[in-house]
Amino acid sequence: MSEQEDKIAKLRKRLEEVMTRIEGISPDQMTVEDIDHFIHLLDELEEKCR
Repeated sequence: MSEQEDKIAKLRKRLEEVMTRIEGISPDQMTVEDIDHFIHLLDELEEKCR
């Protein structure tokens, strides 16, 4: 596996983990801090894609 493919595979796995966490939280229980945390995680993933 090339370095680029490995990087993409790791990013996909991380995105899947983030999405699983988001889907696991009830909208009634989600706080502003939770949303900020998820936005931060997505920003980190975006930065790694560059």
